[in-house]
Amino acid sequence: MAAVVRLLTFVDIDDRAAPPEVRDAPVVDRPAPEGVEPAVASIGSGPYVDDPREMSCSALHLAVLDDGRRLTLLDDRGWSAHGAPDIWRRTSVEEIEADARMVVGPDEPYGRHAAADMEAEHWAHLAGILRRQGVLANADELSRLPHHVELSERLQTRITST
Repeated sequence: MAAVVRLLTFVDIDDRAAPPEVRDAPVVDRPAPEGVEPAVASIGSGPYVDDPREMSCSALHLAVLDDGRRLTLLDDRGWSAHGAPDIWRRTSVEEIEADARMVVGPDEPYGRHAAADMEAEHWAHLAGILRRQGVLANADELSRLPHHVELSERLQTRITST
């Protein structure tokens, strides 16, 4: 049976930062018929624009198995940062790697939850995800595995060439 040898978080530019009204709007490639006013999505500040002061990233958290397979653990994580117009140039690879590790967990304690409880719950959750994919993994062993962060080529290009 395959075993998990390391954890990997793949980070990319998050193109989904556009509000759903803009992202999912139908594309119209011709003028509206005479007398028909095209609908405009109500999004407050207008259509989504790639703002040089905003950086949005998505994080895909994976378990790497000893047979080379990669199994998805979390595919719903990401973050945004706001700052100076040159945020892409001012943000280091190390900062992105640290943010990526943070967003895939474990979460910070809150309320009556102690840090140790949050960590135990997080690793048990990931072990359960692996179990449902046919891989037996111990939560405590998962917590001690190396965790690498890999940046997409386009993210690397964006932070180094802006």
